[in-house]
Amino acid sequence: MAGARVYILLLKRWGLLLTVAWLLVSWQLPDTGKLKNELQQYRTSNQLTEWIYAQIQYPANTPAEKATLLKQAAATIWRVPQTKEEIQAWLDLLINQGYTLLQSGDIVSSTDAYQQAFEWGKQHTAVTDPSLVLEYILKPLGNNYTRLGDYEQALFIHQIALEFARELEDKQAMAATYSNLANTAANMGQLQQSLVYCREGAKLADKRRAIYGLLLSEQADACQQLQQFAAAKQSILQSIHILQQQPPGNPEAAHWLFMAYQQAGDIYLSTPLAAIKYYQQAVAMPEGKRVLRKREQAKLYQRLAKLYINLKQPQKALPWLDSCARLLLPGKDIRYLKSSDIYGEYTLLDMLFARAAVYNLQGQPAAALDLYRLCFATEKELRYQYVSSSSKEIAISDSRFRYETAIATAYNCWQTTHATQYQQVMLQFMENSKSQLLWEEMQQQEHYQGTDSIHKRIRLLEQAQRYYRKEALQTGGSDSLLKLREQRVAWDLATLRKKIRPAAAIAGDQVSTDSITKLLAPGQLIRTYFAGNNTLYTVELDNKGIRYTDKQAINFEAIRDFKQHYFEEGAQAMTNTPKAYYNAAYRLYMQIFATHPLRTNNTYILMPDGVLSTLPAEALVTDSTYHATISKWPFLIKQATISYAYSLRTWQSQMLADANKKGFSGFFISQQQGLADLQGVTKEKELMTPVIAGGNWYVNEQATTASFRQGLTQSAIVHISTHAFIKKDNIAAPHIVLYDAPFYLFELDGLQQHPAMVVLSACRTGDGRLVTGEGIQSLAHAFMGAGTPAVVAASWNVNDATAPQLMQQFYKLLSTQKNAAVALQQAKLNWLNDGQVTDMHKLPYYWAALNYQGNTQAMVLAPPRHSWYWWLVLLLVPLFAYIFSSRKLRIMNI
Repeated sequence: MAGARVYILLLKRWGLLLTVAWLLVSWQLPDTGKLKNELQQYRTSNQLTEWIYAQIQYPANTPAEKATLLKQAAATIWRVPQTKEEIQAWLDLLINQGYTLLQSGDIVSSTDAYQQAFEWGKQHTAVTDPSLVLEYILKPLGNNYTRLGDYEQALFIHQIALEFARELEDKQAMAATYSNLANTAANMGQLQQSLVYCREGAKLADKRRAIYGLLLSEQADACQQLQQFAAAKQSILQSIHILQQQPPGNPEAAHWLFMAYQQAGDIYLSTPLAAIKYYQQAVAMPEGKRVLRKREQAKLYQRLAKLYINLKQPQKALPWLDSCARLLLPGKDIRYLKSSDIYGEYTLLDMLFARAAVYNLQGQPAAALDLYRLCFATEKELRYQYVSSSSKEIAISDSRFRYETAIATAYNCWQTTHATQYQQVMLQFMENSKSQLLWEEMQQQEHYQGTDSIHKRIRLLEQAQRYYRKEALQTGGSDSLLKLREQRVAWDLATLRKKIRPAAAIAGDQVSTDSITKLLAPGQLIRTYFAGNNTLYTVELDNKGIRYTDKQAINFEAIRDFKQHYFEEGAQAMTNTPKAYYNAAYRLYMQIFATHPLRTNNTYILMPDGVLSTLPAEALVTDSTYHATISKWPFLIKQATISYAYSLRTWQSQMLADANKKGFSGFFISQQQGLADLQGVTKEKELMTPVIAGGNWYVNEQATTASFRQGLTQSAIVHISTHAFIKKDNIAAPHIVLYDAPFYLFELDGLQQHPAMVVLSACRTGDGRLVTGEGIQSLAHAFMGAGTPAVVAASWNVNDATAPQLMQQFYKLLSTQKNAAVALQQAKLNWLNDGQVTDMHKLPYYWAALNYQGNTQAMVLAPPRHSWYWWLVLLLVPLFAYIFSSRKLRIMNI
């Protein structure tokens, strides 16, 4: 035990131990037989502390070997640490495990180990040294999250580290943490905030110390992104000068200099010779004099390769890519990589993408496609480590260029070879690029219903998370303690969800075309899109498979202007100049549908992408000839039935989803204090009541949050006609306005049962924030993510006169029409054909707002009960009349 206590004291000089350890292993030959005997003796005598430290101190040839040993130790421990020495030893093992994994380049596993170390230290604060936690847990853990791209979580960790440093009154530690905060803020695009962190750190740092040089390099990075290139060059050159003056025995300063050279190369990329000079200075730095991290070394090789690729010199890029691959994938041949060889690492992602670019430059597109697949597998592994949704959104947005490059390559292969396999590859890339977060939400709903302790804990934490979010909203977000608690709950949730990931991953990443086409009826087709920079890719499927793939140039800005001018800004533009609208609608039709017109009387499921998600396709016109009579316009809705879905996977999930089978609940709030009256709500209810059998009707003060939750969990159809607010309205949290309180969309996650269909007749319920690669983050999106198979929603402000009649017609038709999208289409056509509706009100602004999303077979509404009573009365009246007349005749004859 004495030896263990001495070792614990040595942890105060942890930096020395960690930096010299790998200098020793090259001449220390490990004796595995001796170690096994020692470990068995310690286990037999129940000496857990000695057993742990024997494995920490055991020399290994490589960081990867040491990491494997420590992971095995963590897996084979025979009891829970109990004494102070054992608790400290276990913490040391987790820290060493995180460090060795980091050195070996496995950022994901390293993050997990550091996260476990942080949790262990948090549970045993009486034993844990705060300075050790700050330097050897929080600092590398926050930096790991930055490397993974989960910047919000990194920010959270660094802010905790800053509090630790302040409590310790350690100015240098505070300055170092400000450097980490600056780096994270810059990665989040908060460049001015990054400069603020740099200035705060500079106030505390000794101007001669290496940490000041590091702060200058962070400042250079922020200035470069702000396109302040002169300031960036000045800062990075100052940084290099200070770091070059550091004593030779400071490996951390040498590492920062190594990174500063690379950053200087990035800043001077517009001058390739200067960039190469700085990169080569980094290459020339002796490995033994700096902290050697495979990831940073590999990143340098990847940077040089990318520079030569941009210069169209693939042969010069190849040696650097090979060097990068040897570090990240030791013992692997890049030509024969499998998905199982891949792990979450940004440098690996960049290397694979760059190597695919070289294959393309060398005229080997098929080889490039194989690497693109692995590239996207790496992306998914990275994204799975993120805690915050905003970090996931950023990662998905960043992947768009890579997906467009891969899709273009697959399309060119199809055009060149006409081999159908490339159509499948193109479709798979398109599918994998779309609505990945919505798909993950759906999977969570499906797989988090288990009854074991982990699933129960997840549900409990989710309840706590919803509670903290609601409390934060009610306090205006001013309670910092509440925010901290919410962040910690998010942390715990992410940790637990990783433990059940294999179950959720069973669904697989590759969508089966056969499984999709089996769900399509004859005459039902899917068109899925990918919106590139200036190009639109299209794939159409029917129940036999892929019908065609296409690529066309398109003006996405014209779509954005069309939607905003004629719909979002109100009806005036359309009513004042109907001919201008007609011409604009026809131009967009020609761009999108002219090459492949919709088949007459068929039903289409459109899966738009990018700004195309905002376009009301039904409102386009199919002929150039303008008619003064609007009802005669050849609207696309007259040609075919159109519904929408986010992606093939999400649509398939909606088609197979379980939901409430019967019942109707309607919520109608026409007046709410502080909000404008909704003139059409009362009329909407009046017109709907006769066509719906029974149901629960909640009007004004009856429409409470409690009745709403009950309706969602017990009714097949939930109709909502009240105010609703989305993120586009610059509010803290999207919500539906009910009589007693808001219903926040994150509260949907806690529901165990779901309606088959939700009808959101409120204004702009289908509108929202457009997230690149994800689609519109609307109220409809939230209901689908929570498990609702079908949603009817409005993309702009619904007209008070139109909505009640459209809703009446829709529900009336839903009692006889199995395809709910056809019912909504026919309701709109009835409006266009109604002689009592003025011609001006037949403009699309008035009828095209509502659209159908999801499973079109989700619900067939039972006809109103009173109808068969009336039929019975009509049949019985003549019968009774006949009986009465017969009796009267018999009496007269008597």
